Amino acid sequence: MTENPISLRMNFWSGLGVAALAVLLLTWIIPTYGGRGFAVGMHPRTLATLGAWVMLACALALALLSAIALLRRRLAFFRLPELGHLWHQTWPFLFVLGFIVLVDRFPLTWVAPFMIGSLLLLLGERRWHVVLLTAVIPALGLYGLTAHLMRIGVV
Repeated sequence: MTENPISLRMNFWSGLGVAALAVLLLTWIIPTYGGRGFAVGMHPRTLATLGAWVMLACALALALLSAIALLRRRLAFFRLPELGHLWHQTWPFLFVLGFIVLVDRFPLTWVAPFMIGSLLLLLGERRWHVVLLTAVIPALGLYGLTAHLMRIGVV
């Protein structure tokens, strides 16, 4: 069974990333923030350390098997995507970042209808009444909920 070179590269790099996370867990996070006491008869650090070792073993196995497959097929380990593919992967993050900036500047109940409506338009919905109702009703519900919580003194 031949495997896609893109998925082989993804497996290799994700294996290395998870292995790096497991090493970080084993060397710094678990010893520093592992906790005290016992849970289910086992020290919390023991269970966390065991899980990190399992993560490390599985990630190294994934990276090693993917590296062997890449070497056998004589494929490069690193390949930059084309500019069109890079833009296709980048614009959703910029879209979300734009709405994060808007929510930072304006109240969420003002920004939410535009965010929901633009997402619906991006997904292909063209019926104006569906876009309008789907964008406005959750924002009104959020406004009603926050106004009620402020009135009873929770917020």
